[in-house]
Amino acid sequence: MKFVVLIIVILFVLLFFKILTGRISKSNTKNQNETTIDLEKDPKTKEYKPKE
Repeated sequence: MKFVVLIIVILFVLLFFKILTGRISKSNTKNQNETTIDLEKDPKTKEYKPKE
């Protein structure tokens, strides 16, 4: 009986970590899809424009 409970607890913990890591990886892919634009300051007009 103790072995059955131990196996069930271990499987529950593994399932919990699998679900948790799945949610973390989904949030990371959302951040990777965003683009970053590098800006440089134009010395004449003092405005920021995209780098070429």
